[in-house]
Amino acid sequence: MAFGPRRPMTARAVAEQVRSGAVSAREIVESALQAARELDPVLHFLDELDADGARRAAERVEPSGPLAGVPFLIKARTPPESPILNRLVAAGAVPIGWATRARPGAVSLTFGWNGTEYTRNPWDLTRSPGGSTAGGAAAVAAGVVPLATGGDSGGSLRIPASFCGIAGFKGTYGRVPRPGGRALGGLTTAGVIGADLDDVILATSIASGPHRLDPTALPHWPVPSHFENPPTKSDADSWLVGSQRQWRVAYRSTLGASAADPGVDRVVRERLSRADVELVDVPLELESTEEAWPVLSDLDNGRGAEAAAANRARFIRDHNNTALADVFTAVDVLVTPTTLTVAHGYDQHEQNIITADPCWIFNVTGHPAVSVPAGLSDGLPVGMQVVAPHGADEIALAVARRLQIELPPPPVR
Repeated sequence: MAFGPRRPMTARAVAEQVRSGAVSAREIVESALQAARELDPVLHFLDELDADGARRAAERVEPSGPLAGVPFLIKARTPPESPILNRLVAAGAVPIGWATRARPGAVSLTFGWNGTEYTRNPWDLTRSPGGSTAGGAAAVAAGVVPLATGGDSGGSLRIPASFCGIAGFKGTYGRVPRPGGRALGGLTTAGVIGADLDDVILATSIASGPHRLDPTALPHWPVPSHFENPPTKSDADSWLVGSQRQWRVAYRSTLGASAADPGVDRVVRERLSRADVELVDVPLELESTEEAWPVLSDLDNGRGAEAAAANRARFIRDHNNTALADVFTAVDVLVTPTTLTVAHGYDQHEQNIITADPCWIFNVTGHPAVSVPAGLSDGLPVGMQVVAPHGADEIALAVARRLQIELPPPPVR
């Protein structure tokens, strides 16, 4: 079952078409609304479609914006005052509605729920698109919209990106401001997922920088110059120029007690073996995140924590930050499978599924981490996670840009 064009335009190409006058924002939005109406009965990715609001917003779009006329989906239950939403809209992007996320109280959060149906993966309708940014990932992978917003406190951008064969980026903690400001536990970073990594980079740059609701957010993060223009001879030796440097990479198939599925591990290893990178074997001993993450999540959500548990969580965070700092003296990035498995069944929502061990470690530490497609295992996408030192988002993205592969379109599109 396939819908729409095989390879939709990137968000940047859409905006260029609108700026040039070749197409109007209203026409682009109508196309996205039509795709949403056709595909939602199959994939169940919508929490709510806002066709009238999207049309009104499209009429107000200034064609000069960097995201002029680009339709996107908002993760359900995102506060309307969120800086990421207001900044994307100010750049010309048009929200067409809200995408599904995990059902409240669910045993596992790697699912989407619209109130009556669980969200399906466009690669296989018996599989989940991951979560908790479930509906956004399914819609992006299926070509309905090029971008969707989300938040990542335990892999909620990277897991669905991995399951759906798209890009998801969690910047250094504080990269994108949040409406509640800096949380006590320091887990969650707002961000976007997209079909194209450079679209994700642009949208993250637009959303970055301090905001009155989060004045402690990191400074504005400009799009790295070599992501916009070819490198010049004068900067050919700069670490910023990903196309000119042989990156030093450490690989770990797992960072926790659970092992990666052999097929997933094989896909990532094969991609690394074919890439122009230097694989370096470095020791890495991390404390288990299983104790720290729930405590920090409780603090983030106002539930409080016992002093001993909070001190233990802080010890784990500090130990792991030091261990990773030592690793990054020998390599530029650490690479892992994004998830330990490919997409699991959409109907396994009552099971405690372990797949995100490589992700939530870097929510506890706050490192930048990006997931890009590495290949297919049994016909389903495998994501590769690239992690860089604190504040070195450009390095993670430059290496991910080199390592990512272009997957064929999913069957449902």
